[in-house]
Parts: sequence; structure tokens; C-alpha cells
Amino acid sequence: MADKNIIVTTEKMVYGGQALATLQDGKKCFIWGALDNEKVEIEITKNKKDWCEGVVVKVISANPKRIIPKDPITFMSTSPWQIVDYDYEEKLKEDILKDLFHRAKLEVNWSNFFQNSKDSHYRNKMEYNFWFDKETQKVSLALHQRGTHQKIVLLESDIASVEINDAGKKLINFINKNQIQARMLKSVIFRSTQDKEVFASLFLKDPSCSDKFEKFSNEVQGLEVIFSNPKSPASVATEVLGSYGEDMLSDDLVDSAYLYTTRSFFQVNVPVYEQALLDIKSNIDKEDLDIIDYYSGVGSIGLSVAAHKKLLLIDSDDESISIAKINSAKLKNVEVLKARSEDAIDYIKKDSTVIVDPPRAGLHSNVIEKLISSKPRKIIYLSCNPSTQARDVKLLVDGGFNIEFAKGYNFFPRTPHIESLIVLNGL
Repeated sequence: MADKNIIVTTEKMVYGGQALATLQDGKKCFIWGALDNEKVEIEITKNKKDWCEGVVVKVISANPKRIIPKDPITFMSTSPWQIVDYDYEEKLKEDILKDLFHRAKLEVNWSNFFQNSKDSHYRNKMEYNFWFDKETQKVSLALHQRGTHQKIVLLESDIASVEINDAGKKLINFINKNQIQARMLKSVIFRSTQDKEVFASLFLKDPSCSDKFEKFSNEVQGLEVIFSNPKSPASVATEVLGSYGEDMLSDDLVDSAYLYTTRSFFQVNVPVYEQALLDIKSNIDKEDLDIIDYYSGVGSIGLSVAAHKKLLLIDSDDESISIAKINSAKLKNVEVLKARSEDAIDYIKKDSTVIVDPPRAGLHSNVIEKLISSKPRKIIYLSCNPSTQARDVKLLVDGGFNIEFAKGYNFFPRTPHIESLIVLNGL
């Protein structure tokens, strides 16, 4: 294939967020910036033997559901589905979710897909890099451009909370006013609460400028300034150089308040997360007395749905465990254990109800084997990656479990990401 732009007709949207087209030589091409049933000109960005990736250069014939993105320059880096009508986004995600489980040869009776009416300014967490413009001699926030190693300057994002957008602008103004050089900066994480408070974790390559940011702490409720080894991934802490203001954020979920930190795991779309928690809670019966919550984070799932039952929270992250202990401190029936899921499988018993919310890789094989051999009364599986979830659920169904509830959620509007909940029983 020559390295030049080509014209293709897309067939459908696939899991991951791209449109699929078949080239003249039969090769499958996955295209960013395209919708299904469109004729587009594309640039090939990755070319493998059996498949390729591309990005839209020009839309020749558009899907009627295509819309103008609110962030026309930066949407591909933050929310590449800004180009699709929001109601059609719901249909696409529901169809993709059903197809993933159909491909796994699973028959599933899906409840109605849940999509909140709000598709803008819903994210309570954003992470940015920095960029220095030689012409203006100014520092800006930046993100990596999708499909490349290049950075793209970002002023604000339509999916970030208004408070995060404001805090980002204040930080950049502070950096430029104080002539802090971009080479000293690495990344920043902003988090906001439902009460509109903003916290930030600022990562530096050079610790010598850390003291300057104490004054910026007046612009946010909490700030930690962190030295991060330049060779490490963007937001890995080597040493906390300074901490100002409050240490923890707080948000309400299902009538209870939960503490977490800027860097700890907490869902980015609280209203949709609450709906998932309510659905989980409705699937816990009076007979489900012994609850185990694996990958429990700060405890928000288990404590929200089973706080008055015997509850064991299990996670491998030190910070999450310490916060989970704080969140559950007033409850005598809750135990918090630091362990990897695959090392704590002996807690699974026949009379257990097991909650799992694993990372994108899905469940460890040891956990699946133990679930099948012990046959707990119920498994509640919330997933941020329905592809690996479908794989795991197929193994569990083949091992004797039955699917009794299934539902998808649009946790991340304007992006291709899908969250899904499957409840299985072993009775």
C-alpha cells in the first residue's frame, strides 16, 4: 500500500471507538474520526500485515448523525466521539456491548442501557502535560495527540468540570507570571468534587522550583507538589515536596460520604456511578450476608451497597487501603485487607457474595478458577472493559454460573468507553 491518503467507505463502529472499513486488498482498517456509513478520505497512521489504522482527513459523505465537535482542535485527544449525536452514541454503545457478548457466545437479557442527560463538563478528573511555545514564550497545558507521540495545546475541555477548566487556566497564568520554565514541569492532575472544590497534584522534573507553588495553593482547596523521576511514567511520585490545604476530597454516594485523594481511584462521573451502585444494591438479597469486595479501592462499592452486612474489602494499593480504613472506621462489621486478588482467593466460600471491579485486564485466572470451584451464591462484576468481562463471564457460565442481571452504562460520554455490570448466581 502506498503511503498516501486513500478514500474508503466505513461499515460499522467497533469496540475501541473507531469505524471499520475494508480496503480494496481486503485489509481491515480502523479509522479515528469517522462514523459508520461514511465516505471519508483518510491518512494511514499505522500499517500492519493484516490490518491498519487511519485518521480522517476529509469527510466526503457524512453519516446524518454526525455533529460539529465542541472542541474542534483537541477533541481527538480527550473525547473522540464529540462528532456523534448524543442519542446515537447511546445506541452505538449498546449495540457494541451486545455484540461483544454475542461474540463470546453468551445469551444475555440486557436491561436498558443507562445514559445520563449530561454529556458536557461531567469529568471530575483530568490529567495534563505541559507545552512551551517558542513564539509566544509561554507555557500551556497539553495532551498527547491520539495516534502520535506529539503534544497538542489545550485551553480547556468540554468534558472536564467547569472548576477544573478554571483551575487549569489559573495554574498556567501562575506559571507564566512567575516565569517557571516548562522543562521543570512534568504533569498535573486536577480533581473536583460535587461541591465544586478543586484539588491538584503537580508533578515536577526539577524540584528546585517547588517552593514557588505554595502561593498557587490559595487557588485550590488542596495541592501537593511532587518530584517525579523524569524517566518514570507521567504521574508517578518519587517524593512529595510540599502539601498545602486539605489532604482529601469528599463526595456523597448513595447517602454516604467517601474520602479519596487526587491520586487515588475514584469514578470520574459520580451521577452515573451512583446509578450503577443502586443497581448493585438492588441485586444483593437479604440472604447475601457475607460480602467480599475485590479491587475495592477506597471502599465506595462495598460500603455503599453492603455496609450493614459482613463485608471484606480487598485491594493491593497502600493508599487505597489506608483511605478505605478511614471510610469504614465507624463500622464494626467491615474488615479491610491489603492483598492482591489472586493471593486472597481463600476467602471465597460457597455462601459468599463476591463483588469484583477489576482493572481493564479483567480477572486473574486464579480468581476465576476459585470462583468456579467454590461456586459462591453470587458474583457481581462491574467492568470498565466489557471485552475482557465477556471473556471472564463466558468462563464462569461454562463453569456453572447463570447470568441474572446485565446492564451497560455510559460513564464516559463523548468517548468510546463503556462500563457494564453483570450479576451471576451459582445456585
